[in-house]
Amino acid sequence: MLPATMDPLPSRYAAFALMLAAPLPAQAQPWLAPPRPAVRLGNGPLLLDEQPAPGRVPLRLRSPSRPQHVVIEARSAVVSATQPGPILRAAGACNTPCLLWVPRGTLRLRSTAPGLRSTDLDIDVDAATSVELRAPSSALFNVGTGLTALGATVMIATASVALAQQINGAAPDDQLRPTAAIGLSLLGALIMGAGIPLLVVHRTGYRQAALPQR
Repeated sequence: MLPATMDPLPSRYAAFALMLAAPLPAQAQPWLAPPRPAVRLGNGPLLLDEQPAPGRVPLRLRSPSRPQHVVIEARSAVVSATQPGPILRAAGACNTPCLLWVPRGTLRLRSTAPGLRSTDLDIDVDAATSVELRAPSSALFNVGTGLTALGATVMIATASVALAQQINGAAPDDQLRPTAAIGLSLLGALIMGAGIPLLVVHRTGYRQAALPQR
């Protein structure tokens, strides 16, 4: 017989320990979860998902080369003195390509992906809309920035040296020869010419189009 001071129900402690050790169910992301009605968590923003709802329109997101993680926020201005500035009305996220139902108005989109430049932009959505995000490489954009800066530096330095020698009345033998000045200027222009296309091709941005009405 167990002493009166011992716990006669050890199974309760074992069950409680099992409950603590059991892993919590993973929270499904909006782009993986099945369609569900729009819900509001407490006083927080409306969650955007793949379920149609009154007052919202479809927004289709895609990117040309690789998936991007896109966070969407809908904000509205507040006149109340207790809550100055814009407040968050609705929020959601998905991995492109995806489709979310969003409120009409201006939306803030933030897209990220490994190896790509982050994009932060505002779009106006009044009807069913398709948005294609650019996929700019961060490494190639940095290379373009470096080449453009280097080419501009060579051209400016060449022109500055030649002009300073002319103003200071340097002897002809000490001046930068015209052929050398032209050659350095052309070299700087070539370096810039290699960098500028990288900046243009890998700029951030998007293309917006209306989706056909269903």
